[in-house]
Amino acid sequence: MTILLTSGDPNGIGLEVCIKALMRLAPSVQGVHFRLAVNPMLFDEYCRLLQFPVNRTATGFVANGLECTIVPCLADAALELGVESRSGGVQALEALEIAASELREGSSDAVCTMPVSKHALYLAGATFPGQTEFFGERFGTRVSGTSGKPLMILATEAAELDPKHSPVRVGLATVHIPLQRVASALSEELVLERLTAMNTALRQDFGITAPRIAVLGLNPHAGEQGALGNEETTIIHPALKAAQNLGIDAYGAFPADGFFAHGEFRRYDGILAMYHDQGLIPLKLLAGGGGVNFSAGLPIVRTSPDHGTAFGLAGKGIAHEGSTVEAIEMAITIVQNRKKSGILPALP
Repeated sequence: MTILLTSGDPNGIGLEVCIKALMRLAPSVQGVHFRLAVNPMLFDEYCRLLQFPVNRTATGFVANGLECTIVPCLADAALELGVESRSGGVQALEALEIAASELREGSSDAVCTMPVSKHALYLAGATFPGQTEFFGERFGTRVSGTSGKPLMILATEAAELDPKHSPVRVGLATVHIPLQRVASALSEELVLERLTAMNTALRQDFGITAPRIAVLGLNPHAGEQGALGNEETTIIHPALKAAQNLGIDAYGAFPADGFFAHGEFRRYDGILAMYHDQGLIPLKLLAGGGGVNFSAGLPIVRTSPDHGTAFGLAGKGIAHEGSTVEAIEMAITIVQNRKKSGILPALP
């Protein structure tokens, strides 16, 4: 199995947590080959500045006994730690393009992407709002009744701050859009599509035979039977019924605050939230510095640590690699689950 890692924005903490994660994983990953898309000279300068104990080889580097091949990014690079720049965006974008090529050609089985700056990507000429959308554009498959867009699932398999260390997996009905547009973006068709994608991902990628899915309401108290909004009765409940008719074990709509506060999340294998912060604030709190971003519903496997570039921490050597370790481990598990079940979709 081969896992490709991308540098992310080199001016943030991406390379730091990536190298630390590889060093931490070295004793436990057997039969896995790693490749890192990065500018070699920039990589060397980064390691020198942060005094990482890695040994460079002709084709890559060795960290704590683990070998990793460098796939060179060729664009001119200037390391400006902590700075949101066009140069950083160019490097991050080239690494993503390398990832898309490697996945399409079969050189890598999965990609784990380090964090990027959306603004730096825009400065570099990118037209997509995030890495999830990038891979959606490259690999999204359009079938009847679906948008072809990936489902963003944020997951932690053992929530650090939950006393029972329960797995928490949150999918998003809407992702990177302004809050004022969420209600108008929702539809019965969209919620049903997201439920279907989550059910499929829980089965084929997470290996759950009969997944139970909870659906959160959009409004406070899930609309209070129309007193605080009617999206639950006009959109979410019809989508739930349609999903149940398809054999999907889904329930809701639940008021989001009580659902997390009273531990209801432990009863479900997946949770569908209506918008970004509704699902990700509790997930990130429960994950306690862990958590993984997984792009479900695509024929390729892509994971990412569940945090940003943290420019304020760049170059200080204090960034925690826990989320990156979890992201790499999840990529390996998902590839294994897909191979075990024989689900290796042809690329579009």
